[in-house]
Amino acid sequence: MLIDSKRPFFVILVFLILSLIGIIIYQRYLQFTEKNTITIYTGAGTVNIRVEYAVTPEERQKGLMNLSSLNKNFGMIFIFPEEKNQSFWMKNVLIPLDLIFISSNGKINEIATLNPCSAEPCSVYNSKNPAKYVIEVNAGSTEKWKILESDILEIKGF
Repeated sequence: MLIDSKRPFFVILVFLILSLIGIIIYQRYLQFTEKNTITIYTGAGTVNIRVEYAVTPEERQKGLMNLSSLNKNFGMIFIFPEEKNQSFWMKNVLIPLDLIFISSNGKINEIATLNPCSAEPCSVYNSKNPAKYVIEVNAGSTEKWKILESDILEIKGF
């Protein structure tokens, strides 16, 4: 009986190619996950938050409008072109949010809780300190995660 000597070679070759493709996909997934995860170092430990980025004026203006819920450990990070006092309002935002204001050196300098605006005119919240970044998360999250002013933010892969 003759054995096809090419069959084991092709099986091994296909296995190696599929393994390589799997490794490449996994590496891309890690890069994506790392880019969309920020870490806050608190006195109680580290907090990882999956975020969407709001970088353009249009993205920052829309923010989390019209969302009826926000997943646990999820938020949005607003990245401003310059560090200055920032203004936020809750027009068309349907859920209460904690806003974490962060200086350009990564230090949290203010935390505020804002409620949805149900009737116009909506009030505007002006930060007390200059901020380069602002993170919005579910209201109560900063207390639950023990995030305090002076904690430090790290943005990976940005």
